Amino acid sequence: MNLKLFIEAKMPLVAKILKKIKQTTLNKHKAKKQQKQLKLYGKEALERIDLVFSELNKTYFLVYGTLLGAYRDKGFIEHDVDIDIGIFLNDRSSSIEMVLTKYGFNKKHEFLVDNGSFAVEETYDFKGVGIDIFYFKKEKNSLIGYGFINENGLSWDKTIQKYGGLLIRELIFPYEGLDKIEFLGESYPIPKNPKKHLSSHYGKEFMTKDAKWTPYKVENVQYLKDKIAILVK
Repeated sequence: MNLKLFIEAKMPLVAKILKKIKQTTLNKHKAKKQQKQLKLYGKEALERIDLVFSELNKTYFLVYGTLLGAYRDKGFIEHDVDIDIGIFLNDRSSSIEMVLTKYGFNKKHEFLVDNGSFAVEETYDFKGVGIDIFYFKKEKNSLIGYGFINENGLSWDKTIQKYGGLLIRELIFPYEGLDKIEFLGESYPIPKNPKKHLSSHYGKEFMTKDAKWTPYKVENVQYLKDKIAILVK
Protein backbone atom coordinates (compact mmCIF):
# COMPACT_ATOMS: atom_id res chain seq x y z
CA MET A 1 0.00 0.00 0.00
CA ASN A 2 1.49 3.35 -1.02
CA LEU A 3 1.61 6.31 1.35
CA LYS A 4 -1.40 8.09 -0.18
CA LEU A 5 -3.65 5.04 0.16
CA PHE A 6 -2.34 4.37 3.67
CA ILE A 7 -3.20 7.91 4.80
CA GLU A 8 -6.66 7.73 3.21
CA ALA A 9 -7.36 4.39 4.89
CA LYS A 10 -5.85 5.02 8.32
CA MET A 11 -6.06 8.78 8.74
CA PRO A 12 -9.07 10.10 6.80
CA LEU A 13 -9.03 13.49 8.58
CA VAL A 14 -5.36 14.01 7.71
CA ALA A 15 -6.06 12.97 4.12
CA LYS A 16 -8.91 15.49 3.93
CA ILE A 17 -6.72 18.28 5.27
CA LEU A 18 -3.88 17.45 2.86
CA LYS A 19 -6.32 17.40 -0.06
CA LYS A 20 -7.68 20.80 0.92
CA ILE A 21 -4.16 22.25 1.22
CA LYS A 22 -3.27 20.87 -2.23
CA GLN A 23 -6.42 22.32 -3.80
CA THR A 24 -5.86 25.71 -2.16
CA THR A 25 -2.28 25.78 -3.48
CA LEU A 26 -3.47 24.88 -6.99
CA ASN A 27 -6.19 27.55 -6.88
CA LYS A 28 -3.69 30.22 -5.79
CA HIS A 29 -1.29 29.23 -8.58
CA LYS A 30 -4.11 29.36 -11.13
CA ALA A 31 -5.27 32.77 -9.87
CA LYS A 32 -1.76 34.25 -10.08
CA LYS A 33 -1.43 33.00 -13.65
CA GLN A 34 -4.80 34.51 -14.58
CA GLN A 35 -3.87 37.83 -12.95
CA LYS A 36 -0.65 37.91 -14.97
CA GLN A 37 -2.50 37.27 -18.23
CA LEU A 38 -5.05 39.96 -17.41
CA LYS A 39 -2.27 42.51 -16.89
CA LEU A 40 -0.58 41.45 -20.14
CA TYR A 41 -3.59 41.14 -22.45
CA GLY A 42 -6.61 42.63 -20.67
CA LYS A 43 -6.37 45.97 -22.49
CA GLU A 44 -6.17 44.23 -25.87
CA ALA A 45 -9.08 41.97 -24.95
CA LEU A 46 -11.28 44.95 -24.04
CA GLU A 47 -10.37 46.79 -27.23
CA ARG A 48 -11.36 43.71 -29.25
CA ILE A 49 -14.60 43.31 -27.31
CA ASP A 50 -15.47 46.89 -28.26
CA LEU A 51 -14.77 46.10 -31.92
CA VAL A 52 -16.92 42.96 -31.71
CA PHE A 53 -20.00 44.77 -30.43
CA SER A 54 -19.48 47.69 -32.77
CA GLU A 55 -19.54 45.23 -35.69
CA LEU A 56 -22.59 43.48 -34.24
CA ASN A 57 -24.30 46.83 -33.58
CA LYS A 58 -25.28 45.53 -30.15
CA THR A 59 -25.04 47.11 -26.73
CA TYR A 60 -22.62 45.92 -24.06
CA PHE A 61 -21.33 47.50 -20.84
CA LEU A 62 -18.74 46.90 -18.13
CA VAL A 63 -20.05 45.26 -14.96
CA TYR A 64 -18.97 43.79 -11.62
CA GLY A 65 -15.22 43.71 -10.96
CA THR A 66 -14.28 45.32 -14.28
CA LEU A 67 -16.64 48.24 -13.67
CA LEU A 68 -15.41 48.57 -10.08
CA GLY A 69 -11.81 48.65 -11.29
CA ALA A 70 -12.56 51.19 -14.00
CA TYR A 71 -14.42 53.52 -11.62
CA ARG A 72 -12.44 53.12 -8.38
CA ASP A 73 -8.95 51.95 -9.36
CA LYS A 74 -8.69 53.43 -12.88
CA GLY A 75 -7.42 50.02 -13.97
CA PHE A 76 -8.04 46.35 -13.38
CA ILE A 77 -8.43 45.44 -9.71
CA GLU A 78 -5.11 44.07 -8.48
CA HIS A 79 -6.48 40.64 -7.57
CA ASP A 80 -8.97 40.36 -10.45
CA VAL A 81 -8.64 37.39 -12.80
CA ASP A 82 -11.05 38.15 -15.66
CA ILE A 83 -13.16 40.71 -17.53
CA ASP A 84 -16.87 41.12 -16.83
CA ILE A 85 -19.27 42.58 -19.39
CA GLY A 86 -23.04 42.76 -19.57
CA ILE A 87 -25.43 42.32 -22.50
CA PHE A 88 -29.21 42.59 -22.65
CA LEU A 89 -30.85 39.16 -22.79
CA ASN A 90 -33.07 40.12 -25.70
CA ASP A 91 -29.91 40.83 -27.74
CA ARG A 92 -28.69 37.24 -27.39
CA SER A 93 -27.96 35.58 -30.74
CA SER A 94 -25.60 33.07 -32.33
CA SER A 95 -23.89 35.94 -34.18
CA ILE A 96 -22.23 37.06 -30.92
CA GLU A 97 -20.21 33.85 -30.61
CA MET A 98 -19.44 33.91 -34.34
CA VAL A 99 -17.95 37.43 -34.26
CA LEU A 100 -16.15 36.86 -30.96
CA THR A 101 -14.51 33.79 -32.53
CA LYS A 102 -13.54 35.89 -35.55
CA TYR A 103 -11.68 38.28 -33.21
CA GLY A 104 -9.77 35.52 -31.43
CA PHE A 105 -12.04 34.63 -28.50
CA ASN A 106 -12.61 30.96 -27.72
CA LYS A 107 -15.79 29.90 -25.96
CA LYS A 108 -15.06 27.75 -22.89
CA HIS A 109 -18.52 27.07 -21.48
CA GLU A 110 -21.90 28.57 -20.68
CA PHE A 111 -24.55 28.31 -18.00
CA LEU A 112 -28.17 28.13 -19.07
CA VAL A 113 -31.35 28.49 -17.04
CA ASP A 114 -34.47 27.19 -18.76
CA ASN A 115 -32.35 26.50 -21.85
CA GLY A 116 -31.27 30.15 -21.96
CA SER A 117 -34.72 31.74 -22.03
CA PHE A 118 -34.50 32.84 -18.38
CA ALA A 119 -30.79 33.48 -17.82
CA VAL A 120 -27.38 32.94 -19.45
CA GLU A 121 -23.73 33.38 -18.60
CA GLU A 122 -20.96 32.66 -21.12
CA THR A 123 -17.21 32.41 -20.60
CA TYR A 124 -14.63 33.02 -23.32
CA ASP A 125 -10.84 33.00 -23.38
CA PHE A 126 -8.48 35.42 -25.09
CA LYS A 127 -4.76 34.75 -24.67
CA GLY A 128 -5.37 33.33 -21.23
CA VAL A 129 -7.72 36.14 -20.20
CA GLY A 130 -11.18 34.99 -19.14
CA ILE A 131 -14.17 37.01 -20.35
CA ASP A 132 -17.46 36.47 -18.56
CA ILE A 133 -20.55 37.66 -20.41
CA PHE A 134 -23.59 38.23 -18.20
CA TYR A 135 -27.03 38.68 -19.71
CA PHE A 136 -29.33 41.25 -18.09
CA LYS A 137 -33.01 42.15 -18.23
CA LYS A 138 -34.41 45.68 -18.09
CA GLU A 139 -37.54 46.20 -16.01
CA LYS A 140 -38.69 49.81 -15.50
CA ASN A 141 -35.88 51.45 -13.50
CA SER A 142 -34.08 48.22 -12.67
CA LEU A 143 -31.37 46.13 -14.28
CA ILE A 144 -31.72 42.47 -13.35
CA GLY A 145 -28.82 40.06 -13.64
CA TYR A 146 -28.21 36.47 -12.63
CA GLY A 147 -25.06 35.05 -11.13
CA PHE A 148 -24.33 31.35 -10.84
CA ILE A 149 -22.39 30.22 -7.82
CA ASN A 150 -21.32 27.19 -5.85
CA GLU A 151 -22.81 26.54 -2.44
CA ASN A 152 -20.73 28.21 0.27
CA GLY A 153 -18.22 25.59 1.42
CA LEU A 154 -18.60 23.38 -1.65
CA SER A 155 -16.67 23.38 -4.93
CA TRP A 156 -18.31 23.85 -8.32
CA ASP A 157 -18.15 20.10 -8.95
CA LYS A 158 -19.61 19.20 -5.55
CA THR A 159 -22.39 21.75 -5.97
CA ILE A 160 -23.25 20.38 -9.41
CA GLN A 161 -23.24 16.83 -8.04
CA LYS A 162 -25.56 17.85 -5.21
CA TYR A 163 -28.04 20.00 -7.15
CA GLY A 164 -27.53 19.11 -10.81
CA GLY A 165 -26.15 22.59 -11.50
CA LEU A 166 -25.07 25.80 -9.81
CA LEU A 167 -27.18 27.97 -7.52
CA ILE A 168 -28.82 31.06 -8.99
CA ARG A 169 -28.54 34.54 -7.53
CA GLU A 170 -30.85 37.27 -8.79
CA LEU A 171 -29.10 40.65 -8.61
CA ILE A 172 -31.14 43.84 -8.94
CA PHE A 173 -29.44 47.15 -9.77
CA PRO A 174 -30.88 50.63 -10.22
CA TYR A 175 -30.92 51.51 -13.92
CA GLU A 176 -30.86 54.97 -15.49
CA GLY A 177 -29.48 54.06 -18.90
CA LEU A 178 -25.88 53.87 -20.09
CA ASP A 179 -22.94 56.26 -20.07
CA LYS A 180 -19.22 56.18 -20.93
CA ILE A 181 -16.05 56.00 -18.86
CA GLU A 182 -12.42 56.58 -19.79
CA PHE A 183 -10.55 53.37 -19.01
CA LEU A 184 -7.06 52.26 -20.07
CA GLY A 185 -6.90 55.02 -22.67
CA GLU A 186 -10.23 54.20 -24.32
CA SER A 187 -13.91 54.99 -23.76
CA TYR A 188 -16.20 52.15 -22.68
CA PRO A 189 -19.93 51.90 -21.96
CA ILE A 190 -21.05 51.56 -18.35
CA PRO A 191 -24.32 51.92 -16.42
CA LYS A 192 -25.18 55.57 -15.82
CA ASN A 193 -24.57 56.75 -12.25
CA PRO A 194 -21.93 54.07 -11.56
CA LYS A 195 -21.60 55.14 -7.92
CA LYS A 196 -25.25 54.25 -7.29
CA HIS A 197 -24.92 51.05 -9.33
CA LEU A 198 -21.79 49.86 -7.52
CA SER A 199 -22.97 50.78 -4.02
CA SER A 200 -26.17 48.77 -4.54
CA HIS A 201 -23.99 45.69 -5.09
CA TYR A 202 -20.81 46.19 -3.06
CA GLY A 203 -22.17 48.45 -0.31
CA LYS A 204 -21.68 52.13 0.54
CA GLU A 205 -17.99 51.61 1.35
CA PHE A 206 -17.16 50.15 -2.07
CA MET A 207 -14.48 52.80 -2.66
CA THR A 208 -12.45 51.24 0.17
CA LYS A 209 -10.61 48.12 -0.95
CA ASP A 210 -11.60 44.97 0.92
CA ALA A 211 -9.00 42.18 0.72
CA LYS A 212 -11.45 39.78 2.36
CA TRP A 213 -14.32 40.42 -0.03
CA THR A 214 -16.16 37.36 -1.38
CA PRO A 215 -19.17 36.97 -3.71
CA TYR A 216 -21.22 36.00 -0.66
CA LYS A 217 -20.97 39.59 0.64
CA VAL A 218 -23.05 41.25 -2.09
CA GLU A 219 -26.06 43.21 -0.87
CA ASN A 220 -28.55 43.26 -3.76
CA VAL A 221 -29.07 39.51 -3.95
CA GLN A 222 -31.71 36.89 -3.47
CA TYR A 223 -31.33 33.18 -4.21
CA LEU A 224 -33.82 31.49 -6.52
CA LYS A 225 -34.73 28.10 -5.12
CA ASP A 226 -36.93 26.86 -7.97
CA LYS A 227 -34.30 26.99 -10.75
CA ILE A 228 -30.81 25.61 -11.42
CA ALA A 229 -28.05 26.83 -13.78
CA ILE A 230 -26.95 24.00 -16.08
CA LEU A 231 -23.32 23.90 -17.21
CA VAL A 232 -22.85 23.38 -20.96
CA LYS A 233 -19.28 22.85 -22.21
